[in-house]
Amino acid sequence: MNNPLTQTSAQTSAQKALQLQTTLLKNSISYVQSISGGLILRTTLKNILESLVSFTNCDDGSIFLIGEDGVVIEGILARGPVTRDRKDAVITKVLDEGLAGWAFRHRQIGLIYDTTKDDRWLQFPDQPYKVGSAIAMPLIYGVEPIGIITLSHAQTHWFDESIIEILQKIMEGLTAIIVNAQLHAEY
Repeated sequence: MNNPLTQTSAQTSAQKALQLQTTLLKNSISYVQSISGGLILRTTLKNILESLVSFTNCDDGSIFLIGEDGVVIEGILARGPVTRDRKDAVITKVLDEGLAGWAFRHRQIGLIYDTTKDDRWLQFPDQPYKVGSAIAMPLIYGVEPIGIITLSHAQTHWFDESIIEILQKIMEGLTAIIVNAQLHAEY
């Protein structure tokens, strides 16, 4: 448990969540003013993911937006650029069988302390990185999930309940930022 976020009080947790959410909102406003079209959405998702990876001191992360029909609208994979077919296959599998899909269906944050001991974590044969622990957070707009963010770290027990507490505090704000970017991208 070397993660510095794990030893926070409730007040410190709330302050960290507010600080992160404020930074993301400021960045979002900046993008809307300077970027047009579909780039707004992709840039917003990339910034949110990079900010969460940095904030939690984790190794990597993924983010997917999912339409009402269950089809991925936009996404960034932790494994980096891959062919469209490979990307679609990985996303489909993790949404059907993995932690991301579990969190999306249950509309709650999913935490895995040790990926070798939890069936919700899927190891792919060509996975270019090691994952010891992971956390998945659904993006909920109103009552419906619209996407999912997954964060991972090579070390087991990297994430704990204090990080879940922070993520729960910012979930609604993150989703509002993303929905705003979607609306700007459409218009």
